[in-house]
Amino acid sequence: MNTMKRSLRKQGGVSLIEVLVAVLVLAVGLLGVAGLQSASLKKSTDVYFSQQAMTYSQDLINRIMANRDAASTGDYADDPPTSEPGKNCSSSTCTSAEMADWDLWQWNQDLTTGFGAPPSASATVNWANATGEYTIAITWDAEGLGADYEAPTCTADDNNSRGCFFAAYRVM
Repeated sequence: MNTMKRSLRKQGGVSLIEVLVAVLVLAVGLLGVAGLQSASLKKSTDVYFSQQAMTYSQDLINRIMANRDAASTGDYADDPPTSEPGKNCSSSTCTSAEMADWDLWQWNQDLTTGFGAPPSASATVNWANATGEYTIAITWDAEGLGADYEAPTCTADDNNSRGCFFAAYRVM
């Protein structure tokens, strides 16, 4: 009976070291979960902006397809204008070249200021007369650099890079 009382006294409670080890294990686990959540959010944001860039690219391709006369002469190949063209083609009759300028301006407005637009988005549209092909490169600040962001070049080789979407469309 005496032996039983002694063994009960030795295991009278949980030691402080055991509690600290349990808290440490729990903290490491919670930090791991927080890290996974952060990585998941970063990836889902990348996918969202890539999808937005693809949608904007498709929008421009649709505008090009609707204006074949201007498209076949490369009128859409230009840096998108940042100021509104002199003629409003939504309310006036325009030539195909004027419509191309209007389309590029509207498209650039949507790309840079539209709801859900990628941050610091910019685009270049090029025309290869020999192949009758437009290339559209859209870049955005995927790293969150803010004022320090400089738009990189974006080519077909860079299409898997963060902050870069590249598309090509053959008119002919």
